[in-house]
Amino acid sequence: MDSLRNWLANSGSTAGKVARRCAAFALAALIFLPAPALADDAPVRAQAVTAATRLCVQADAVLQLLPRIAWQLGGRRGRIDAEFALAMFHASLSVDDLADRYWQAMNRDARAAGDDQAHGIALIARIQTVLAKGDYAGGRALADELMQLAQASGNEELRADAEEYQGVFDRRRGNLDAALAHQSAALALRRKLGDTAGEATALTNLGTIARDQGDFARCLDYFLQALEIRERIDLRLDVAYRNVAMLYRELDDTQTTQRYFAKAVEAASRYAQPGYYASVQGAYAGFLNDAGNHAAALAAASEALAISEALDNRPSIGFEHLEAGRALLGLRRPDAAAPHFDAALAIGREIGQRELVARSELALAEIALVHNDLARAHGLLGEVSPLLNAAGLRPYLAQAYALRDHLAEAENDPATAHEFAHRHAGLHEELLGTRSSRLLTAIEVRQVREQSRQQLELARRTNELQAERLQLGSKERRYGIVAIAALVAILAVFAALLVRLRKLNRALAEHGEEVDRQRTALADANRRLESQARSLYQATIIDPLTGVHSRSYMLGELGSLLADCRRTQRNLTLLLIDFDNFKQVNDRYGHLAGDRVLVKAVRFIRDALEADCLLGRFGGEEFMVAFVGRDESASRRLAERIRRAVAENMAGVDPPATISIGAAMLRQMPTIDAIDLLIDAADRALYAAKQAGRNQVQGFPARLTSPAADLR
Repeated sequence: MDSLRNWLANSGSTAGKVARRCAAFALAALIFLPAPALADDAPVRAQAVTAATRLCVQADAVLQLLPRIAWQLGGRRGRIDAEFALAMFHASLSVDDLADRYWQAMNRDARAAGDDQAHGIALIARIQTVLAKGDYAGGRALADELMQLAQASGNEELRADAEEYQGVFDRRRGNLDAALAHQSAALALRRKLGDTAGEATALTNLGTIARDQGDFARCLDYFLQALEIRERIDLRLDVAYRNVAMLYRELDDTQTTQRYFAKAVEAASRYAQPGYYASVQGAYAGFLNDAGNHAAALAAASEALAISEALDNRPSIGFEHLEAGRALLGLRRPDAAAPHFDAALAIGREIGQRELVARSELALAEIALVHNDLARAHGLLGEVSPLLNAAGLRPYLAQAYALRDHLAEAENDPATAHEFAHRHAGLHEELLGTRSSRLLTAIEVRQVREQSRQQLELARRTNELQAERLQLGSKERRYGIVAIAALVAILAVFAALLVRLRKLNRALAEHGEEVDRQRTALADANRRLESQARSLYQATIIDPLTGVHSRSYMLGELGSLLADCRRTQRNLTLLLIDFDNFKQVNDRYGHLAGDRVLVKAVRFIRDALEADCLLGRFGGEEFMVAFVGRDESASRRLAERIRRAVAENMAGVDPPATISIGAAMLRQMPTIDAIDLLIDAADRALYAAKQAGRNQVQGFPARLTSPAADLR
């Protein structure tokens, strides 16, 4: 918008001057117009937008005459100036509908007049307006028109804008490769033109594309580069801080996320643009919902929603309805949340926003389950799952699996519930690994950037010292020439140089000490990084609740055991353990009580095992035990010992617990090359144990179950 204001200021036509003066008089006249009535409960910024809109509508009854007057005074050129002045007047007060009417008129007149600069400015302003409306198809057509204009006129500034907006619309359509090409071209043009603000925007867009491609390191690097530029020129810091905050939100780094959101809110408040503030508050509401602070999230989302509705920003309205609904759902008010999700779903379908549609349908399915409306829940989940797979929204796909598990349990379909519980556990484990990898990447990026900063600082100081040395050498040569003429002057100069040399030596010594201190600090930082890496690795192989091995670690160890057994011709036994009626424990006593049951029972399972047995958590309340070198009788005795240990020790506690065990042995498999076959056999045996009445072992030949002596 700065370039637009400069163009208006430099317009020298008589009609342009008349238009500017008339707009100024109209703005002053707004003060004397009667103030419109406002809702007392509306947020202050939303009231300001509403008031500005109503006042602009009243003023436009007079202002719309200006283009006709300008036409009489200065012809088409004068009317373009007047339309530009009126569009800027309405845009500065965030009344985009009125502004867009004048941008369209200016676009037609500029095209007819062959004024490429005015034509390009009108197109850029219109693209920004349709973006806020969520009209991506119309916006892409305008961006293509801008590109044609830039190519025909050879204007590189317009070419950079066209590349940027084409990249934005390609990304919204999911065409990330084309978006990357456009934004890379825009960045090169911005740097060539020396457009620092445009460079920051291009870096931000490239970071967003890298995030969509899953390249977390490149995304963080782009966002931090953009942040450095925006901090230097103090321009749209709200965008830079919000983007970095949302990255750390994905890492569950609550403290860093909170710090950057606080900076984003402060920056958006300083810029006095309601749309900036609403965008930050809407994103902040999502973070507060994730953190469980639903009351604060509802307040932030409601304020952002009121502003966005006043501005008629369709994408923002949709996401803010979504966050308001999430907050109400977290406050256990599903009936109040449902209208927000319905509104978000309608907007998502209207503008073709897949994430908005998918998340709204998930939330509505959850509400349907609360109301026991199983048919509606079935329909919503059946519709949303393909959408989530196509869009690659894996965290929400995990949520969909969990809801399908609950739905199957409500429909008394244990097989389907078991299947989706397995899918949820596997995807949850995968997402935990991805998050750990991203956290390591963030640490590495910060470390590399800090090292680069230190190296640049050292290089700067070294250059200063070298410059001083060169300057000193130049002086020495001059003093030497003078010394040939006068010995006394040589002695005086020598004395002066000696003093400076001593100062220089002291400066070099201090510089050397500073270098040593920085090397020590760098070594300490490397040690901390190694410690964090070890901690993260430990977190990936140990289940944090029960202290046994994690699913991913167990699967890796099973692979190693399988290879070893194939080489040594030994038998491998796998026990799959599931707690009986565990959902009833959670429903009756709560999830914390359920966690305590798992921890206590796992301790008894561990005590019943032998030294060479591997124990790990398979997912939820399911665990697995693996051991090598035992025949069917020994394996059966060990499985029964585990079952009795839990049944006897957990019988006297509240709540009591029993387990069912499914067993499978490698020698029973048709092939010894696939872990999946062994796990599937144990899972089918476990299902048989559940069907047979629970608290028992299944999966061994029947002849081993009859002699009671074998079980002692």
